[in-house]
Amino acid sequence: SDLFPIKEKKMNKIFASILNFFNDITGHYLIALLLVALLVKLVLLPFGIKQQKTAQKQAKLRPKEMAIRKKYSGRTDQPTMTKMNTEIQEMYREGGYNPLGGCLPMIIQFAIVMIIYSVMMNPLQYVCGYSTEAIDALREFLGVAAAKRGDIELLSLITADKIPAIQALGKGLENMTMESLPNFSLFGMANALAAKPTFKSWLVTIPIITFVGQFFASKLQRKFMPQPMQDGAQTKSMNVMMDLFLPAMTTVIAFTVPAAVGIYWFFNNMLGVLQTVILAKAMPLPKITEEDIKAAESEYSAKNAKKKLAEAKKKQRLSDDYDSDEEDASFDDGGPTRYDRD
Repeated sequence: SDLFPIKEKKMNKIFASILNFFNDITGHYLIALLLVALLVKLVLLPFGIKQQKTAQKQAKLRPKEMAIRKKYSGRTDQPTMTKMNTEIQEMYREGGYNPLGGCLPMIIQFAIVMIIYSVMMNPLQYVCGYSTEAIDALREFLGVAAAKRGDIELLSLITADKIPAIQALGKGLENMTMESLPNFSLFGMANALAAKPTFKSWLVTIPIITFVGQFFASKLQRKFMPQPMQDGAQTKSMNVMMDLFLPAMTTVIAFTVPAAVGIYWFFNNMLGVLQTVILAKAMPLPKITEEDIKAAESEYSAKNAKKKLAEAKKKQRLSDDYDSDEEDASFDDGGPTRYDRD
């Protein structure tokens, strides 16, 4: 537990260096965020390819899953559902498909997003390189209490007329200038990316585009990826959650964080949409035909018949062994035999 903060800080510095590099060559934090989002997508592309291959494998097994579900259709009692799910999982194992195979890439992507979030929320520390002592002194000067969400909120309070007084604080702030700070301006509004969106400001458009981006990404993801086979009510409920709940939750969060975070999330979603489309075209999912479904049903029926035959033979063999043991016992019970009676 002592090492984790050290590793986390080191990773933050690595991503901050990348962000600084893009910020230096572009001269704007907004474009730097776009390039960072693009770089992250490129780094994680192998995981995206692996997920697409996993989706292809799942799609190929879909007819077999349909055959199993057809066998148990109309029966919703718990024992039957448990047996059906067990058969589906067994079929997945035999087909080399792991339903949880996509979890690791998602965890890695989430970890990277959290690191980028931490860097974006603390630009004075990671982008500008100011020490904790310097940032605390700046907080005291600006009359801002210690923030739970980083030092990004301080940028919106730093103005040109305050720079001389800030430089006089010392502690590493002597060289601060407006030019040395990240360029958070947007459409002529200074430090707009450091401000939180509100309904009274045009920044309200950022949570809106965040909602649109998440909504579009969820729709496209469902279109190009195989979805779990569930009954109508479950499918409808899941679709509503994907189409409305997640975008709505993202929008609410976008109102609680600086605009830069919402914009980065929008970039991330749009690049994710682009990646999904490209991979879907380059590695399309196999289409299921009626012949595939009938073949899977025939295979499943033959497999069940073979399994039942094997179980019947095993049961008969056990019964024969039991009868044989009973017969042997009748000769060893110490009673008179036919030869004794003769």
